[in-house]
Amino acid sequence: MLTGRMPFRTGVRSWIPEGTNVSIGRNELTIANLLKQQGYDTAMMGKLHLNAGGDRTDQPQPKELGFDYSLVNPAGFVTDATLDNAKERPRYGVVHPTGWMRNGKHIDRADSISGEFVSSEVVNWLDNKKDDKPFFLYVAFTEVHSPLASPKKYLDMYSQYMSEYQKQHPDLFYGDWADKPWRGTGEYYANISYMDAQVGKVLDKIKAMGEEDNTIVIFTSDNGPVTREARKVYELNLAGETDGLRGRKDNLWEGGIRVPAIIKYGKHIPQGVVTDTPVYGLDWMPTLANMMDFKLPTDRTYDGQSLVPLLEQKTLKRNKPLIFGIDMPFQDDPTDEWAIRDGDWKMIIDRENKPKYLYNLKKDRFETLNQIGKQPEIENSCMASS
Repeated sequence: MLTGRMPFRTGVRSWIPEGTNVSIGRNELTIANLLKQQGYDTAMMGKLHLNAGGDRTDQPQPKELGFDYSLVNPAGFVTDATLDNAKERPRYGVVHPTGWMRNGKHIDRADSISGEFVSSEVVNWLDNKKDDKPFFLYVAFTEVHSPLASPKKYLDMYSQYMSEYQKQHPDLFYGDWADKPWRGTGEYYANISYMDAQVGKVLDKIKAMGEEDNTIVIFTSDNGPVTREARKVYELNLAGETDGLRGRKDNLWEGGIRVPAIIKYGKHIPQGVVTDTPVYGLDWMPTLANMMDFKLPTDRTYDGQSLVPLLEQKTLKRNKPLIFGIDMPFQDDPTDEWAIRDGDWKMIIDRENKPKYLYNLKKDRFETLNQIGKQPEIENSCMASS
């Protein structure tokens, strides 16, 4: 999303466990790098997860990625999270978390839950911005990734979806995964509302500044939801929905790769317009370059294309298929590696570069009728594009 380039080009092909050598390459340019060259103030708050640790001098840190100001945790989990007077210490958590770094320096234990900690930092940064330069903000909330933590008022909103155990232990937001019973979907619903409030807090600040009509806002996510199956111990109490689509996070079915994508730009684009044209995260870089009139470097390949025609309610003709990759140590099917979306057709390819599944998503959005062996021309076309 930040580079407009496929992971196999940037160096981040998989999840990044702490202490590994997996990181974004030093030669990569992010949206922040390019906008900084155009005179923008740039800042990032939230989950970084583009290197294996905030102290790694051998890997790019926020400053090198174009961010003048940053408040980040290296990955989604931040350790040593506790509640005041809590009876137990979670192994990982987002309640008063430690592990955050501000402008490359470790900071003390946060004074609030992760979401509010991040949104308050955004508001403070905007308050302290003294110049008239335009700004680029990358805000990466950890919500609604596990572990879940929400203030009591949000939990109370969904008490009817909570188990008796949860109601009896409202202050134990997150504890030792192994011995906790199912707490109900209410915690997940509460966390969505909590995150929604933090997004609203940022948007309200931009509006109060008088910059609503001058600010492009993009809301999106990095993968499909974790459903309530809880296949892994740390997924307990997550309750994402895919509207019936096959799959979920960690696979290449539609439930794993479809995400929200909302763009807002004051009076410059109409409200309430919905499109079913396939787009993906690699399109944001060329879209912003088009909208903000800056040039993309010519010394590298960009894999997306501008979505401006869609924003102008015109037809977008894709110049090449969409390609999705997965290379995770704990993905659902370790034999899958690529998915290719070309018009209405989608093919999943295995690690030996052999076609495995083929679906017409217009006729079969739930991916139940495998067409491999029945559509040789489509198969050949998809393979040629890969």
